[in-house]
Amino acid sequence: MNNSRDPRPDLITADQRGCLVQALALEELRTQRKELGDILCELHNTGLVNLASDQNLAAIDALAHNEFWIAVHPLNEAIPHLNCSPREVLALVHMLVNKAGLDGAAGMPNLSLGIWSKNHPEEAGKIIDGIKGLDDLCLAHGVFVVAGVGGAALAFDLIRNTNNSVSAIGLRALGRMERVSVTDIKKGVDDAFGFVERETDPDVRAAAMEAAFRLWEKLGPSEPYRQREFIETIGKKGRANELSLLSAMLFYYEGALPKESIDRVLGMLETLPSNSGATLSNLDHAIKKNDDRWDFKRVVPVFAALIPGLDKKADKRDYHSFASWALSSPQHASYLFAAWLNGGEFGLCSFLVDLLSGGPKGAGVWIQKQHLPPHANDQIFIAHKCVGFLWRHEVAAAAILLSIVKYGQPQAQSAAEKLLFDPLLLSYGGDLRAFLEKQCSNASKRISSCAKRLLSKHDTHIAGLEKARDLVELLPSIDHRRAVAMKDRDRNRDIQKLAHERSIFASLVTHHTLLYGRKSFSIIHGAEGKKHPNISALSEISHSVELPRLMVIDPVGFNARLTFFRAMKRRSA
Repeated sequence: MNNSRDPRPDLITADQRGCLVQALALEELRTQRKELGDILCELHNTGLVNLASDQNLAAIDALAHNEFWIAVHPLNEAIPHLNCSPREVLALVHMLVNKAGLDGAAGMPNLSLGIWSKNHPEEAGKIIDGIKGLDDLCLAHGVFVVAGVGGAALAFDLIRNTNNSVSAIGLRALGRMERVSVTDIKKGVDDAFGFVERETDPDVRAAAMEAAFRLWEKLGPSEPYRQREFIETIGKKGRANELSLLSAMLFYYEGALPKESIDRVLGMLETLPSNSGATLSNLDHAIKKNDDRWDFKRVVPVFAALIPGLDKKADKRDYHSFASWALSSPQHASYLFAAWLNGGEFGLCSFLVDLLSGGPKGAGVWIQKQHLPPHANDQIFIAHKCVGFLWRHEVAAAAILLSIVKYGQPQAQSAAEKLLFDPLLLSYGGDLRAFLEKQCSNASKRISSCAKRLLSKHDTHIAGLEKARDLVELLPSIDHRRAVAMKDRDRNRDIQKLAHERSIFASLVTHHTLLYGRKSFSIIHGAEGKKHPNISALSEISHSVELPRLMVIDPVGFNARLTFFRAMKRRSA
């Protein structure tokens, strides 16, 4: 095929040979994809090709994944103006949707079917009759046909059908219609509420929820018509999977609910929906941190309730909106870290560690007075959890401990200061010491005095270490050095492995490891078998990480201490 000439003869020939669909995926026609839809529609309407023939439908089903997504575009573009029977257009749409599977663009043929219905109301009427007659193919795609034909009266006629499958189509179609009067919106919400209140069929209940949210979005959050009783009824009579569906509604229809209704849904999501992962993902996508309707303190309990139930460890990359919202404000960070460290739940405290990973080095998290629990035992518990989980983020841990020094009870102040020195300051002398030096001029007398005492004790400790440097008896043994070297080698190997797994380039290019040298030499294979030498100068790249000194001096004891802090639990009443 030649891009410069009319593709119609080639398409007709391809259809006669039974390879029309395969021809649409050929590279020669890719530059003409914008025109192909109109050309296919013209050829079909004149009888020169038949897009919905059994032969072409089978060919669509046989296409490879990449070829399908090349061919599907012109087919979608052709559907709205096809002159064909309802069964033919439904068969074509059904095949395209099924072949697309779970891809996000799988619904495009249905949208084209809606336009076709608007352009061919008489033919679409036959599909609506098929819906009422419970024809499977008509039921599968009837929502888009009804929405395309339009008219709230048609939707209400289907809603009042005695069959729940037909009623579900009417509900979903009413929500999708572009023009619905305020009176019909409220009428539709009333009908949807009736289904939620009396029906147990999961599909019609889901359709009622979807319709209500779509209609509320048309009204806007300023008019929350029957939202309170609707949401409360779902909480009383719904199942756990409907709570996950509610989180999806928050995401898809972000303009539907006012603050009061969002808070009500968030309160329900704390009661463990059927799918914690899907619920948190939907909620994370729904969060709008610059929207006054969203309250951070109402969102945190939902994450706190669902993270422990996840199948795998929570990763901040999966919950980017929540993570950025939590660290965007000192108030939010203070509330989150105080609440979750005070709770002591392992999964939540581990997520706090992940929140700090990848952030600016030396970032601190200060706990504000109103977020710190009033009792000394609780404050000491937070201090222990802080050291146990955040010991790799020494500056953040120090900021939390200094917050306890500033606002805590005397007993907790003493415990926090001891932990600041041992194990933190005994382990870290770089960024942590620089941080404490800055705190010597802190406006809080408690913090400045504490920082000065800690630095003085640290100076004394370092001076003592210098005096003992020349004592042969204190030097590590050969076995000890060998064990440390092996541990360092294993750690470096794990770091490199993880870096390759997370790299966006590692899977795209080949790589070679050069142990030493000034230049690298490689051959690039170009067009027509030509080879080009590529010489690149090598330069040194270094990266340093401060390891806790106690991990080297006393790895077993230090690890046991941290493990104890992480594992400790509150006494049961």
